[in-house]
Amino acid sequence: MKKEEVIRKELRLIIRELGLLNHNCLNSELTLAQAHILNYLKQNGSTPFNELLMQLGIDKASLSRILNNLENKNYIEMKKSQSDKRMKDVEILHLGMEAIIDGDIKANEYINDILLLGSNEEANNIMKAFKNFRILALKNNLIKNDSRVTIERIEANYMEDAIKLATEVFTDEQNIPSELVPVNEELKPMWWCARVGEDIIGVTAAWKEKNKWHWGRFAVDKRVRGIGIGNKIAMFSLQEIFNIGADEIFIEARDITLRMLEKLGCEVVGEADDFYGDSVTPIIVKKCIFMNK
Repeated sequence: MKKEEVIRKELRLIIRELGLLNHNCLNSELTLAQAHILNYLKQNGSTPFNELLMQLGIDKASLSRILNNLENKNYIEMKKSQSDKRMKDVEILHLGMEAIIDGDIKANEYINDILLLGSNEEANNIMKAFKNFRILALKNNLIKNDSRVTIERIEANYMEDAIKLATEVFTDEQNIPSELVPVNEELKPMWWCARVGEDIIGVTAAWKEKNKWHWGRFAVDKRVRGIGIGNKIAMFSLQEIFNIGADEIFIEARDITLRMLEKLGCEVVGEADDFYGDSVTPIIVKKCIFMNK
């Protein structure tokens, strides 16, 4: 049997054995779709209908039906968007928050009962395999259509995930001490991310120090590199810095970042220096050049 057939068969059987199509999915007292939506709203707060449609991969008719059902239970509220009265925003209510928190607890107990039948090594292998396959599926989808990628300022509820990703890249891959990853809060740093659903797949930051704008902490999840995510973050964040008044931005760039920023008209302003075993080159990006690219 081919590997793709094996995976399809296992997915089909997992759905059956876990009862994922039942109305009481994983003993959560929610359907899989309801839990999917409530978890997203719990993480992201008030969310446009179209964002749910795009990020959760549910067709419009089904999503409307599920949302109406949740609204009838007083789990959510749908109201006209403040920014566009033609659109609706979806917000989780107190009963909905209670339902998803309780559902998560029961679902965790259900899964844990299964994992206890195996060893810790087996549990770790299962977690790793599931995550790896999901990321491969995500990358495949983004290669075909990257419209789900949202570049935005990082909200407080995603800051921990952003620092975690930056630490994985700078500390685990580049041997930079983890204590150097966060930016001093006294500098009032701004952080941006590339987000797909609940996944943070790229980050960067900017701060002003001694009257000079700096840009750094630029990191992309290694599993989704090579498909333009980094370029999107760079373009968006640099544009925002210039929009708030910067005329030029100072950057200490590794070679791969330097090559990307050269396409945006950066100027090398010094010799490359060693930084924890890798070379970094001081450069500046000028507003007058960037805006014409």
